[in-house]
Amino acid sequence: MRKFTLLLFFVVLWSFSYAQMGGEQYFVDIHGDLRYESRDRFQASLSTNIFGDKVYKDNRGNEVKYLKAMWEKVPGKDRPYFEDFLFSELIHKYRDRRNVHEVYEIDIFGDARYRNNQGQSMTLRRNIMGELEYSSNEFRATLGKDIFDNIIYKDNRGNKVTYSKEFLDKFRRGRHRGDRNVEEFLLLGLAKDVGKKKNYTEEYTVDIFGNVEYKNSEGRRVSIKKDIFDGFEYKDNQGVSLSIRKDIFDHVQVNDGRGNKVDVGRDIFGDLQVKDNKGNKWSVERDIFGDLKFRHNYKECATLKKNIFDEREYSDNKGNKVKYSKEAWDKMIKRYGDDEKVFSMLLKKFFVEYR
Repeated sequence: MRKFTLLLFFVVLWSFSYAQMGGEQYFVDIHGDLRYESRDRFQASLSTNIFGDKVYKDNRGNEVKYLKAMWEKVPGKDRPYFEDFLFSELIHKYRDRRNVHEVYEIDIFGDARYRNNQGQSMTLRRNIMGELEYSSNEFRATLGKDIFDNIIYKDNRGNKVTYSKEFLDKFRRGRHRGDRNVEEFLLLGLAKDVGKKKNYTEEYTVDIFGNVEYKNSEGRRVSIKKDIFDGFEYKDNQGVSLSIRKDIFDHVQVNDGRGNKVDVGRDIFGDLQVKDNKGNKWSVERDIFGDLKFRHNYKECATLKKNIFDEREYSDNKGNKVKYSKEAWDKMIKRYGDDEKVFSMLLKKFFVEYR
C-alpha cells in the first residue's frame, strides 16, 4: 500500500510531455552515472552519492535529491528503464529553471515529504480514518471510501469527486486489472487539477446497460458506449461525438461526427499507415537497411538510423537531432520495447500532427 503512495508522491511533480530540445545526447559515463548534453550547452546528471541518495544536478544550479530511505521505497526503481524515465522528466522540468533545490524524504513517522528552497512543501500519508491524505502549505485533500465502496475525493476548497464502485470495477478490468490500489493513483492528480477550483463536483458512474457516464457541476455530461461489434462511441451534451471501430482488415476507423474520418492500419509489409478523408497520409516505414522513416503525404520528414559506431541517430526536417550512445539506446529499448516505439515517442515529441 505504501509503495503505491510513494509513487504518487513523485507523479504530482512530474510532467509527462517533452519539449523540443534540438540536438541532444544521452550517455552513461565511466562511473555508471546518467549524463545528458544538448546543443545549447545544457548539461545534467543523475547519480548516487556516498550516502546512497539519488541526486539530479545540472549546470543551471538545480539539484533534486531523493534521500536513501525514500529512494529505497520507490516502486519500480529496480526496473531497467526507471532511472532513464526519471532522468528525462527531470531534464524537461528543470532545463528552463535556475537554482531550484528540492528534497524528497521519509520522516520519522514513515510519511513521505517534499520540500524546496522556495518555501513549498508537501506531505502524503494515511490518516487515522485510513484515508489517503495530501497536504501542501494551506491546501488539504483526502481520498477514501464511503459505505457503498465508492471512492470519494474531497478537499478544503469545497470540491468533491465521486467514482462509483461499478466504474472502478470496470476501470480495474482494463489497463489496471489486478491493481487493488488503483484509487491511490487518483489523489495527487485530482489535488493538482480539481484543487484549483472551488465548490466543484464530478461523478463517474456506470448505468444499467454498462455504459460509462460522467457529469459535473458546470453542466458537462458525457457517455461512452460499447456496441455489439466491440466499437466505442463517445457523446457529450456539447455536440461532440466520436466513434472508434475496426473493419474486416483489422484497421481502426475513427469518425468524429463532424465529417472527419481517419483510418489507421498496417500494409502488407507491416508498415504503419494513417489516412484521413481529406487526402492526407502519414506513414512509418522500415527501409532495406532497417532504418525507420516517417513520411507525411509521401514526403520524408524524419529518420531513425544506426551509424557505424553502433549509435542511433534521429533527425527530421525541422532541424531536430538526437543521438543515443549504445548504452543509452539499450536502455531506451528496455524502456519502450523496440525501435519503432522509440521512434513513435520522438515523433510525438517533435511533430504536433503525429500526436
